[in-house]
Amino acid sequence: MIQENKNTIIPGKHVLGVMGSGQLGRMFAQKAQQRGYTVKCYSPEKNTPAGKAGVIETVGEYSDSGKLIEFLKSIDALTFEFENIPKDALDTIEKFANETGLRVSPSVEAIRISQNRFIEKEFFNRQGLTTTPYLYMHSLDELYAIKNLIKFPCILKTNQFGYDGKGQGKFSNFLELESHLKSLEKVDHILEEIVNFSCEISVVACRFESGKVLFYSPSENIHKDHILDFTIHPARIDIDLKQKAIDATKILLNSLNYQGVLALEFFVNGDQVICNEFAPRPHNSGHFSMDAARLSQFELQLLTLCNLEPDILEIESAPCIMKNIIGFDFQGKEDKFISRLKSYDYKLHLYQKSEPKKGRKMGHWNYLGSKPFQEAFPY
Repeated sequence: MIQENKNTIIPGKHVLGVMGSGQLGRMFAQKAQQRGYTVKCYSPEKNTPAGKAGVIETVGEYSDSGKLIEFLKSIDALTFEFENIPKDALDTIEKFANETGLRVSPSVEAIRISQNRFIEKEFFNRQGLTTTPYLYMHSLDELYAIKNLIKFPCILKTNQFGYDGKGQGKFSNFLELESHLKSLEKVDHILEEIVNFSCEISVVACRFESGKVLFYSPSENIHKDHILDFTIHPARIDIDLKQKAIDATKILLNSLNYQGVLALEFFVNGDQVICNEFAPRPHNSGHFSMDAARLSQFELQLLTLCNLEPDILEIESAPCIMKNIIGFDFQGKEDKFISRLKSYDYKLHLYQKSEPKKGRKMGHWNYLGSKPFQEAFPY
């Protein structure tokens, strides 16, 4: 049974909005449409993955406050499919919501924290959550001031607007780092010590308006060229580490007074879980839930946005291996893909993107059988 109150967003009566129109917006909309909702999206693109799933597209630049306000007036609740939204757009959304009462889930403040790596790590540390040591650097002069504090090798990351390995690099000595920074027009970065981790994991969870938290067991993530390749659910770690990751995620959700779905990524180092970053939205590592869980992460996004709190204490999920389809993975492998489609254990999700590109996520597989991932996906 789902609890309803006066703040409930009801299908047939209310319209849902999404900032962004890619695959995450598409998969959210598909779940919302199954429950009778009309969904609109706002982005600079047309003929998008979300649009191809029946979402009503409003095409406009994020900097176009007039067009964005028109969009906001046409919806009753707003959620996000990505966090790298320009400041002016976030300010417009926040001001409009404060003036009209538009439900925005998650909050604009949570988006702001997540899109700035320095602010994010400072927030983690204030909540007592462990991070790798880091240094903030906003000018080349500051590099020389902190020279003696830098431990090599290190990772340099842009402070904002980086994802899937974009905007970051590894440097083994000071001269390499100095040369790279001199080549940039703008310096707004953080330096992180490299963590000798045994694996990377993530927890996907949600929090309702009432404060109720639901979560999936931690998943293990394997990357290739800085892009998620496999997610193994549940993670192959001991129960104490799983509990530490879940506890850290609950602390983050509550400290943000969060409403919505969130993914928190960790490095596992011995008996420690080290917070890396969080995504204020459904996450690639949570795609297993589309076929392996009683409620998928996109259904949780819908339920938290609409204030429809299920009366369950935990989410049941089965073992699953998620494999991303990236770039040109389809090409030359059609026979293997067809054979998998004949098997009940394989579930295919394609995003209907117009053309493949190197590093572009085109879809994913969920495998529900008993094979290890090397055998389930041998290419």
